Amino acid sequence: MPNNSISGQPGTARKISGQNISRRWNFAPQEKMKKLFISLTFAATCAFAQLAAPTLEEIKIAADAGDPAAQDKLAERFIMRADTKQAEIWYRKSAAQGYAHAQGQLGNMLLMRSRMSYGVKPEDRAIMTNEALQWMTIAGNQGDRQGQANLADIYLEGKLVKQDFIEAYKWGDLSAQGTAIYNVAGISGRSTRDSAILKMDADQIAEARRRVAAFSPHTVKKSDLPEPGWVKKIKLGGINGTPAKRLATIANQTYEKGERKTLKIDGQPITIQCLEITDSSATVSIEGIDGTRTLNLN
Repeated sequence: MPNNSISGQPGTARKISGQNISRRWNFAPQEKMKKLFISLTFAATCAFAQLAAPTLEEIKIAADAGDPAAQDKLAERFIMRADTKQAEIWYRKSAAQGYAHAQGQLGNMLLMRSRMSYGVKPEDRAIMTNEALQWMTIAGNQGDRQGQANLADIYLEGKLVKQDFIEAYKWGDLSAQGTAIYNVAGISGRSTRDSAILKMDADQIAEARRRVAAFSPHTVKKSDLPEPGWVKKIKLGGINGTPAKRLATIANQTYEKGERKTLKIDGQPITIQCLEITDSSATVSIEGIDGTRTLNLN
């Protein structure tokens, strides 16, 4: 039976049954059949991708019909035309359906924009950076080379997440595996891995190799998302008051037990609740971050 979607690799395709397509597309019967015919026609072309790549017309029709691989390829066509606005729209459509290559490209696009854009408000830049980090992590854990190369760079740099040379080695090495010598993500990954090696000892290198060997592409869990860099800036500055009513200075704000405040860190609004205060520590919860954490006086 013909496939109804293209993959990121020439000559390969995911098989999706007509029944699954009908379930995913909640159209009227005639519209349903029309969409199915369009997708099957596109898939038939892709089955012969080694002989002739699908045309732009075929890609556009399949992308409009909701095929995530076609949406990803259409985004690439817009990149070639230097239309990043339309490229982002189509990458988002594909990424939202779980297509790893689109997720990695979207993350890379947002990261580059956050680093190179001028005149952007700090809070907008922080939001952009955090979203980029999420997409790259999701893509990298599913095996996308671009996402892995970007994660390697981020862990080596240590600005968006805590600096970790072992993780930088792991992601850099993974991004370079199986890629052609001229592949951009592979080149970046190898360079980052080698930069990390120069800062590592024998035990760290051994642990990095172990993590590379243990890695298997998988659907991302929330626990796979790295902590944003701003979490490190939430510190306990002091404790005063009486044992019956202690006050804690957290991120330059004064809290009572149970108090909840929204403040800005790196231009991003962050909500922190103080759950407990002792004579030397404070326990807080941070909106958007799982669990609680204890802040200790230095």
